[in-house]
Amino acid sequence: MNSNPGSLPANRRLHPVSILYFLIHSGKELAGLLPLIPFCIFLIHRIFGKEIDRVVLTGCVIAAAAVMLIVFAWLRWRRFMYRVEDGVLYMEHGLWVRRKLWITKERIQSLNITVSLYDRMFGLVRLEMETSGGEEEPEAVLSSISAAEAARIQREIGMANPEKAASETSGDSLVHADQPNATPLNSMRLSLGQTLILSTTSGKFSILWMVIVGGGLKLWDEWVRDTPIWDQLSPRLMVFGIPGLVVFLAILSWLLAFAGAFLLEYGFRVEAEGRTLTVERGILERKRTVIKPHRIQAIRITQNPLHKLLRRASVRMVIAGSSDEEKKAVDLFPLVRYDELPLRMAAFLPGFRLPQTWNPVGRKSYRSYTVLPVLICIILAAAAWLLAPGVWRWLAWVLPLFAWAASSLEYRRAAWSREENQLHIRYGSFSEKTVLIPISKVQWHKTSQTPFQAGKELATLKVAVASGKSGDKVSLRHASASDVDMLTDWLSGKQ
Repeated sequence: MNSNPGSLPANRRLHPVSILYFLIHSGKELAGLLPLIPFCIFLIHRIFGKEIDRVVLTGCVIAAAAVMLIVFAWLRWRRFMYRVEDGVLYMEHGLWVRRKLWITKERIQSLNITVSLYDRMFGLVRLEMETSGGEEEPEAVLSSISAAEAARIQREIGMANPEKAASETSGDSLVHADQPNATPLNSMRLSLGQTLILSTTSGKFSILWMVIVGGGLKLWDEWVRDTPIWDQLSPRLMVFGIPGLVVFLAILSWLLAFAGAFLLEYGFRVEAEGRTLTVERGILERKRTVIKPHRIQAIRITQNPLHKLLRRASVRMVIAGSSDEEKKAVDLFPLVRYDELPLRMAAFLPGFRLPQTWNPVGRKSYRSYTVLPVLICIILAAAAWLLAPGVWRWLAWVLPLFAWAASSLEYRRAAWSREENQLHIRYGSFSEKTVLIPISKVQWHKTSQTPFQAGKELATLKVAVASGKSGDKVSLRHASASDVDMLTDWLSGKQ
C-alpha cells in the first residue's frame, strides 16, 4: 500500500528504554557467532605471538562484542520510526536494510498489550499486532510506548471503544485491573477465591511432576550419584524412604504449579465491547489481548476431574492467524460455573451455542476404543513383570487396568451433535472436552476407515480449523460409518 506524501503526521520514536529490547534482539541474532569468539582469540594469539595474555585478550574480545551489541541496539532504536494515519500503521526500521511497512486496520486480527516489570517502572507498555497473513512473528511490535500512546493507536485502528479507551490512557486498567467494581453481563472477572480454586486445580501439575522427576533422575545419574555430594544428600532425602521422597516431589510440583497459575491468572478479566473481546491477566507481567470475534475459529470447553466435581469448566477460544503455536488458543473463561455457560456464551459469543442433545458413537464402538490400548498395556506389563525385581513386578499389572478405565471413559464421552450451522464434538477420557465449530470455519475435513472399522461399519472423522502454523484438529473416532458419511455430506454442502 502506498502512503500519500502530502501532509502526514510526524513520525514517532519509541521510548529510549526500548534499547533494552533491541539489545536482546541483537543478542539473539548474534548468538550464532559465539563459537567464533574462541577462534578469534586463537587467531590473534597466533598472529601476535604468546606475549599477549589470554585472559586479557578474552576480556577485550568480550568487551568489544558487548560494545558492538550496545551500538547496534542504539542504532536500531534510532532508525525505528512509526506513525498512524487514517487507520493505517506505518513503520520504518532496519539497520542494514531499510524496511517500510504499512498495515491497514482491516487486516489487523488481534492486538496484545503487555506491561512487564521494567516497563511498569517507566509507565510504558509493549504493543504487538498480528495480521491474518502473519506466519513467523507478529507483524508490528512497538516495544516501549506510553499507555496513552497505546490507547491512541488502539482507537485509531478501531480495536477499542473510543470512550473507554480514552479513560484508560493512564494505564491503570492494566496495572490495577483487580480493583472490584460492578460487572455487567458482558464483563467477567475472576475473584480471589475463584483464582485460588483455578490455581489449586491447575493442570500444569502433571507437567511439572514429569519435569522435576525426569530432571532429578537425569541429574542424579549423570552428576551426583558418584560424588561426595550424594553421600551428604542421600541421608536427608531418604529420611522417609522412597514413598516420602515421592510425596515430597509431588507437593513441590503442586506448589510450583499453584504459584505459576496464580501469578498468570490473578486479576483475570474478559469484556465484550462493540466488535472486540478484551482479555486481561497477570501480576508480574500484565497482559491485555484484544481480539476480533470473527477471528475465533472454534470454542473448547474442558472439564478435568476436579472441575467436574466442583461443577466448573474452562473455556478457550481457538484463534486464526496466530504466528505463535502457544497463542493459538486464548482463555475466554479460565473457570466458570457450568450451569452459567449458556448465559455467558450468549453474552460474549452469541454466534456459538451449546448443544441441546448428543449422539453417542454407539455400542459397536466399545471394543474399538478398549481392546488395542489394553492389549498394548498387557504386553508392557508382562515385560515389566519379567524385568522388575521383587514385589514391584506386581504393580505392573495396574497398567492394563488403568488403560481399560481410560479407554472406557473415552468411549462413554465420545459423541457428536449437529445444530443448524455448527458441529459439536465431545471427546476425552478423564478430562471431558467439547469443541464447538461453526461450519463456515472448517478449513478441511477427511474420513478414514481401517479394516477393523469396516467390519463393524465404523469410521473416523477429522475436522481442522485455521490456527497457528499447522491448524487445530479434532477427531470423532470410531463413530458409525453412516453418521460419518452424513456429516461429511453436510460439511461439504451436499445437505
